[in-house]
Amino acid sequence: MFRMLLWKEWRENLWKLWFCGAASVVFTVMLFRIRIVPDVSNCILISLIQMFVVPVVYALDIFSGEVSNRTIHLLFKIPVKRWMIFFSKYLVSALGMALIFAISAVLMELMAHGREARILFLLKTNLLCGTAGLFLFTWFCAFGCQSRSEAGSLVAMFGVFVGWGIAFFWATTCEVSWAVPFTPYSLAKLTQSSPVVAIILQSLISAAVLAIACRRYVGIRRYL
Repeated sequence: MFRMLLWKEWRENLWKLWFCGAASVVFTVMLFRIRIVPDVSNCILISLIQMFVVPVVYALDIFSGEVSNRTIHLLFKIPVKRWMIFFSKYLVSALGMALIFAISAVLMELMAHGREARILFLLKTNLLCGTAGLFLFTWFCAFGCQSRSEAGSLVAMFGVFVGWGIAFFWATTCEVSWAVPFTPYSLAKLTQSSPVVAIILQSLISAAVLAIACRRYVGIRRYL
């Protein structure tokens, strides 16, 4: 049954993979062929746009879509645990996001071929922003898993963006170095040489947030 849920979510979200993937490929090819700015600047621009846009596309209707289309009643009647429904949505979305960032990262390396940046630097930069985007997506799930409409999900995502932006701005401007690794935006600091600590901390935090999100989703009333 869990495989059926995964297949259902994969088919329903396939358009997001094609849309974001095609946009990323076209944008990458265009910027790296024109080369108005150096390859590193192009990579930073593309990676940051992906970090903010791709999670929004995947999270906008991941839960609220079932409510607005009134299909959540049928979904909850399936003889399967609600936590399995939640994780089928989350895992398929995470896989789609990972594929988008992986494709664009490899394409950047192939087109740049080390002409201005050292080998694998562009790949690392894009994948770090992709990891940050996945952490943001996890927070979106926590705040938007009970949203009744796409507008509610959008408000929740805006709150996450602003909240973490304020935290990151405070930590960097006030030089509170211990707080920086706790913010997802810290992975976009391309000057850092070792983001391992930040990734580990945010992975632990995201695991706790994901558990809370799953708990909230399981607690949704049968009839909304």
